[in-house]
Amino acid sequence: MQHHGPDHGARHGAGGIHARPRPSLHLPPGHRQRRRTAPIDRQLTIEGRDSTIVRDGLTAGAFRIFHVTSTGDLRLDDVTIRGDNAPDAGGGILVDSSGNLKLDKVTLDNNQADIEGGGVFVVGGATAYITRSESTFNNAGEGGGLQSDGTVTTDSVEFTHNNAGVGGAIGHEDGNAVFRNTTLKNNTSSLDGGGIDTESGPVQFINSKIIGNTTTGAQGGGIWNAVSLTLIKTEVSGNVAGGSNGQGGGIYDNPADTLVLRDSSVDRNSANGSGTSQAGGIYNLSAAVTLDHSEVNNNASTVAPGGVWTDTQFTVNRSEIRRNIPTNCAGSSAIVTGCVG
Repeated sequence: MQHHGPDHGARHGAGGIHARPRPSLHLPPGHRQRRRTAPIDRQLTIEGRDSTIVRDGLTAGAFRIFHVTSTGDLRLDDVTIRGDNAPDAGGGILVDSSGNLKLDKVTLDNNQADIEGGGVFVVGGATAYITRSESTFNNAGEGGGLQSDGTVTTDSVEFTHNNAGVGGAIGHEDGNAVFRNTTLKNNTSSLDGGGIDTESGPVQFINSKIIGNTTTGAQGGGIWNAVSLTLIKTEVSGNVAGGSNGQGGGIYDNPADTLVLRDSSVDRNSANGSGTSQAGGIYNLSAAVTLDHSEVNNNASTVAPGGVWTDTQFTVNRSEIRRNIPTNCAGSSAIVTGCVG
């Protein structure tokens, strides 16, 4: 192990990683951390150098590896966090209100939280910036990969094969989230929001993909939305709402929110469950929706419409709703302007 500066830095010993005032630590290559760390209550940078921090599931009880307190500021680089198990929230990492987290080239793999944030839980009032990282095979009641309740920004991040009751990859109950160049792929939920479940606070996806996610529940194979949601140059495709009487294979949109698609696509999604499953593309319940240079094409559902069901009119600018099965909009309570069939 290599320290920087005098002996006031982070210390690594039999009890784990402990934060001292000096804020940097380099883990030895191939390091395997098997015990919880002390709470991070000050600035600390850990250079993983492709190391793995893993809970020993055979001998260790349930715990998370990192807890960033309200005064903590943790940066993790080039490290894998695997196999952690929290009995409450934040299976791998918990960030308290006013705490700060920065992850770069970090893999969160096979972590679990009984309540929220299987990989990471960012509490309201906390801040997280995640780049060039991946979250995979994590599990939670909500937000299998990430519970995003503070101010969260991601760039070049992949969420794959995560699972939750709601929000298979991401749960978002509060705060402001911006997801750039971010992929949500092959995540699952049992209730709603196979890819993401949003409850409060604005959310943006920019140059991103929400693809191949599934809910075995009834609503939102890709997205279950109840916030101001903006999709810019974003693809929503191949998602499935598979439950009985399902709604919104691609997107399920709730009342009192806004949904804006700009230069984006909702394609090849399905609501294929039994009963009255409909709107493979978008199911909109009394929200304000704008389609701007966007498309809702090639979606399918058990009953009409296959493309869009809505009870309010959309704002449409140079957009199209085509080639959906069994209909594009016919069968909807309101027919989107320009939608035929």
